[in-house]
Amino acid sequence: MDDLRTGSLARAVRHRLRWTQADVAARAGVSQKLVSLFETGRVEQLTIASARRIAAALEIRLPFAPQWRGGDGIRLLDADHATLVNRVVGILAGSGWETLVEYSFSEYGERGSVDVVGWHASRRALLISEIKPRLLDSQETLGTLGRKVRIVPRLLARDRGWRADRVGVALVLADLTANRAAVSRHTSTFAAALPQRGRAVRDWLREPGASLAGVWFLSPSNGATGTQHRGARRRVRRSRPRLGLAAQPS
Repeated sequence: MDDLRTGSLARAVRHRLRWTQADVAARAGVSQKLVSLFETGRVEQLTIASARRIAAALEIRLPFAPQWRGGDGIRLLDADHATLVNRVVGILAGSGWETLVEYSFSEYGERGSVDVVGWHASRRALLISEIKPRLLDSQETLGTLGRKVRIVPRLLARDRGWRADRVGVALVLADLTANRAAVSRHTSTFAAALPQRGRAVRDWLREPGASLAGVWFLSPSNGATGTQHRGARRRVRRSRPRLGLAAQPS
């Protein structure tokens, strides 16, 4: 992010809206001093949360775009995403689901794609899953997932004849400490939007009953259980001759 350019845009938007820095501060819930720092390009002196609140008050998006070794970072994330998608598809196939990967939709200006859609014909169950190696923005993720749940079942019923009696919604996250911590920080939000967790999700996939909404922490190393097996190391010792009377030289 170009801090100076971001600050200049914030100031220009504020002037266009005929707001003072105090007006922006009140709407963002921060001090006027932070707004001033933001506008002068000293964004590094703000917390990310404060910077985002100021930008949101001005309807400015802050597209933080981390990079690592040129395009290697993007390729690394894509590889992690592809691995999780592959695990989910394999688990679904083993439980009798038909799957669609990267199902794209466009309906009255609303566009997007679902990472993996599952259809269980005998139970007339539909699964909509969002797959993320890293959970960076919980609110945006839940908002996007909610929009897909609202739109996609209707489109699949129309286009493929998949008229579901029950719909499952799963946010699939790589089983990482950072992802678990991110969910824990927003316990109430996730409890309301996606209350079920891994075991309930796996049980539902094997036998879809009532509709489901849950978070599934999945390790790519063991698709059958969704957890990574960490067996204890066993130390192998070579057998040594026992120095009893029979082993002693005469």
